Amino acid sequence: MSKRRNFLSSVVAVALAISGCLYGSASACTIGEEAQAHLPFNTTTLSNVDRLAIADIVIEAKRWPDVQIQAVVIAGAYIGERNVDRLKEARAENVKAYLQQLGIKSENILIDKKTFTDEMVVKRPDGTFCIRQVVVELTPICKGSCAWLCDDPRVTPHSRAIK
Repeated sequence: MSKRRNFLSSVVAVALAISGCLYGSASACTIGEEAQAHLPFNTTTLSNVDRLAIADIVIEAKRWPDVQIQAVVIAGAYIGERNVDRLKEARAENVKAYLQQLGIKSENILIDKKTFTDEMVVKRPDGTFCIRQVVVELTPICKGSCAWLCDDPRVTPHSRAIK
């Protein structure tokens, strides 16, 4: 019985130690902005609506204090489009040029070109595809950690605590 009692005591001690780690003061937050664009098949030009959506997230990101902005651009094309590689390249260049016009530094723009297959797209009830060929994600570039941005009132509404 004493071996079992010692074992149970050990289990309780380990559980308390682990729970202290799990429920301690460790926390983080996420800060970012995102815009997605659906382009007509075989076109490379962003619509005015898409340009406004991208401009809106850049405006929000420029409110982040004392940081640079990093843009990750997913420039894709659906496998059923013509000249998939040319489309990905042209879409990437168009979005990069637009982000530069909006004040994002060229060296802070990362491009990821993707080819979307049938398994990667959503088919609407009417049979048409919903494909977001362009996605722009903005995040802050901080010296060290960006944790100090989590409670800054200028960083809204996409900052949230993660515990």
